[in-house]
Amino acid sequence: MKTKIKKVIFFIILASASLGLSWMITAYNNNLAKVAILNDDFVTNFLGALLALSIATITLLYSTIEKIRDKIANHPQNGKIELTIRSLYNALKMDTWIVFLFLIVIVLAILFRDTNIPYISLPDYLEFSKVDMVFFIKICILFLSFFAVADIILCLFALISVSNRR
Repeated sequence: MKTKIKKVIFFIILASASLGLSWMITAYNNNLAKVAILNDDFVTNFLGALLALSIATITLLYSTIEKIRDKIANHPQNGKIELTIRSLYNALKMDTWIVFLFLIVIVLAILFRDTNIPYISLPDYLEFSKVDMVFFIKICILFLSFFAVADIILCLFALISVSNRR
């Protein structure tokens, strides 16, 4: 239970830092349109590549899971190792879904950036235009996707560590 609370608190801190930093960059940088990393093609390709990495990692996990189970069949901590493998799989599954959702949000933000919907506009107290809001979304999603990549890498290293236990 404590680890779930720690994970939730850690996620809230990461999301808050990402939102704050994204807002700061968007609010104080007037040349975001010239930043190559915020180009629509780059962001969608980047998230597509992350999604492919996540799926490849899950495929790797499935292809090696039986080998790992055979290795640990007689291990005294078999149950604990099995729980670790299941936890790694759940983390990879969550990261994959998050990257997929990021890709959908980016595509929708890009599509609605130039769309004028009657009677729907940003509130006046926000000093962002629709274009600035799309930049904000892109920056925030890029930061959060970096954390997803870090989690995928940590899961891969943990999987290697579990498979090397004797």
